[in-house]
Amino acid sequence: MKKKGIIILCSVIALCAIGLVSSHFIDWPVDLNDASGDIAKAAKFSREQASEKLTNMEELLQTDSTFKDGIVAAQVVMQTRAIQFASLVDMSYEVAGDISAYADVLKDMKASLEVVTNANNSLAEAVGDLNAALEGKECPDLEQNTINGAMAYTTLQKQNTLADRFIEVTDKYLETAQGDDRLKLVRDQWLEYQQMTAALEGNKENAEALAKKGNLLSGEKALAAVASFNLAQQMSIYNNCYMVQSMHVDTQLSRAIPFDALGQLVSSIQSAAGITMQQVAANDALNQTQVEKIFSQAVLESVKSVASDAIGSRLINGLQSANQQNLAQVNKDALGMIYSSALIITQTAQMVSAVNVMSAYSNVVVNGVLILEQNQSIGLGQRVGDMINHTALGYKGPKIDK
Repeated sequence: MKKKGIIILCSVIALCAIGLVSSHFIDWPVDLNDASGDIAKAAKFSREQASEKLTNMEELLQTDSTFKDGIVAAQVVMQTRAIQFASLVDMSYEVAGDISAYADVLKDMKASLEVVTNANNSLAEAVGDLNAALEGKECPDLEQNTINGAMAYTTLQKQNTLADRFIEVTDKYLETAQGDDRLKLVRDQWLEYQQMTAALEGNKENAEALAKKGNLLSGEKALAAVASFNLAQQMSIYNNCYMVQSMHVDTQLSRAIPFDALGQLVSSIQSAAGITMQQVAANDALNQTQVEKIFSQAVLESVKSVASDAIGSRLINGLQSANQQNLAQVNKDALGMIYSSALIITQTAQMVSAVNVMSAYSNVVVNGVLILEQNQSIGLGQRVGDMINHTALGYKGPKIDK
């Protein structure tokens, strides 16, 4: 993110760092019997074409809670998935870079560098502005940066065929080869990425087709395989899993991790991100590798104080061991890796240290504001997907059913 964005993010850290760890455990009262007002309206996104252009966004955030709820959910979903996409490309190279059957799909993944980079950079700029605007600060570029971020994300989604191809190549490869659990995990993560895509698009047919393909690893084996990847990759998986759980999309890995345990871990990552971004703001000469080192150490310190059950302890141990083990990996430079772990960590830190956005997301999605009608014809994922698409077109969002 540009220096301006980093400064914006860090301006609220000092006041909010303590609240980060507790934000996921606050008991937000939601009257599920109240079908009127902002709570009900927030749950009633429709697929009708929006008629109003996205203007005066700062005012909308302060006066239209339905709009604020939708844009916050859309921002977190887009940025989490953009980081996940970049991380999964790296993981794909790591597990399959020396297997000839994957040469074509990996080549095309490498060719997606510009699109992936633009999406992550644009969304990082947008979350900085949104975070500041939610605090009441003036952000003259808020609307344009928000639209740019959504446009970059929708462009990235055109690369989702890479996920389908990796799944297909893996399934064919495993017909004659054994393959290890790390390869199977990456294949399953691409499948779960596409399950979330189907939910956002409201595509029941694709969702059913992906369910038929199924996961290759059980939840237990998947958790063990996740622990074998580096810190950046583990965090991208867990942040995404937390988002998937909060959006009520059913995946194998999300079923394997209790929501409370995962919430505690994500809160620890948020706390570490706040500490990291404070240091980045104080020293703009830090490079990505130095930021990675600061963040990694902050994560290790943060998780020490997190009470957790057996599953939660496994998640924490995996993060800790990622910094202590010298994992056997393919030569990333030789393979032309498009994203370094340091860059993924930097972008993750920038996203989760946007405390106003993350707190609002917790209130909106995790704590129930948008889930009142999840069993009706338009699901939560589809409503957020509509918000993303309308924003990319420069509209304020789907019309609300009165």
